[in-house]
Amino acid sequence: MDEFYDAFAADYHLAYGGRWDEAVERQGRALDELIHGAVDVLDCSCGIGTQAIGLALRGYRVVGTDASAGAIERARAEAARLGAPVDFAVADFRDLSSVGGEFDAVISCDNALPHLLDPADVVRALGQMRAKLREGGVAVVTMRDFDAALRDKPPVAPTVRVGDRVLVRLHEWDGDEYTVRYVILTDRDGSWDVAEHRTRYRAITRSELQQAARSAGFADASWSDHAVVGGQLTFVARA
Repeated sequence: MDEFYDAFAADYHLAYGGRWDEAVERQGRALDELIHGAVDVLDCSCGIGTQAIGLALRGYRVVGTDASAGAIERARAEAARLGAPVDFAVADFRDLSSVGGEFDAVISCDNALPHLLDPADVVRALGQMRAKLREGGVAVVTMRDFDAALRDKPPVAPTVRVGDRVLVRLHEWDGDEYTVRYVILTDRDGSWDVAEHRTRYRAITRSELQQAARSAGFADASWSDHAVVGGQLTFVARA
C-alpha cells in the first residue's frame, strides 16, 4: 500500500479531474459539519492532504499521518502552497503509537480502510483510532458503497482527462477483493506515454464496519445520512 502511494503521489490529483483544490475546500466543509466543535484533529490516512488541509484552512489544529512517505512529502508541499498549518508525519494507521497526544476527532477518508485485506487489521486500525480519541471524541471514516459494489462489481471507473493526461481506472475482481489498475496516458504530440500503478482493496460492507467498530471499543457507531464526503459513504463512531 505505501509503495503504491509513494509512486502515485505525484499524480493523485488526477483522480479529482483537475479540481483537487476545490475538493480540499468541499471536503473540509463537509467534515466540518460532522466534527463541528472539535479542535484537535488527526487525519490518520491523510494521503496528499485533501481532508487535513481542508480542515486546517477552517481553523482546526490538524495532524496528518500516512504510511506513504511519498504522499506525506507531497502533502507538506501542498499545505505550504495553500497556507495550511498541518503537522505531517509518516505512520501506519494500524500503529499510531508514534503520534503524540489525544484528539477530539480522528478521520480516515477516501477509501483508505479497504486497503486492509485482513479483517483483523480493520479492527486493529479502528482500535488505534479509538485510542487516540479523547472521551466523547468522534471518528469519521469514508469509503465506497461496497454493498452496491459487490452486487455490480464494476470493471471500470469513469475515465478522467486533465489537459494532455488521461486517467483510466480498471477493476479486476476476485471474490470480495479487487485490484485497481491506475493507467495514466500522456499525449506526446499524437503518441502516448503510458504509466501504470496497481493497488489492492477488499470490499468492506456496512455491517462489517459497524461490527469492527464495536470490537474496537466504540459504543456508538452508525452510517451518516446527512453528510457525504467526496461522494463516498460516511461512517461516524463516537468514543
